[in-house]
Amino acid sequence: MVNGRLDLQVGDMLPMLDWVTKNDDGKGCCELIGEPITDKKFVGDGVGIAVRQEDNDLREKLNKALAEIRADGTYKKINDKYFTIDVYTMK
Repeated sequence: MVNGRLDLQVGDMLPMLDWVTKNDDGKGCCELIGEPITDKKFVGDGVGIAVRQEDNDLREKLNKALAEIRADGTYKKINDKYFTIDVYTMK
């Protein structure tokens, strides 16, 4: 940081998107450059829903529900209301 100016930051995609697009005046403070870091070596398998290991039935129900809302467009409608990227794919 030079003279109160941040030159570069690497962080989680969703908080970074929120940070660069919102400010007290409703305008973003910064811009995202470069390609998102998506290599599993650095970011793991991605976004998920945590359930207890023994909750197989719940996990299957959540996976089925998610697949259904992605197939019928409901997911996209909800996602696009809050995010500028697809949270499922992070693209």
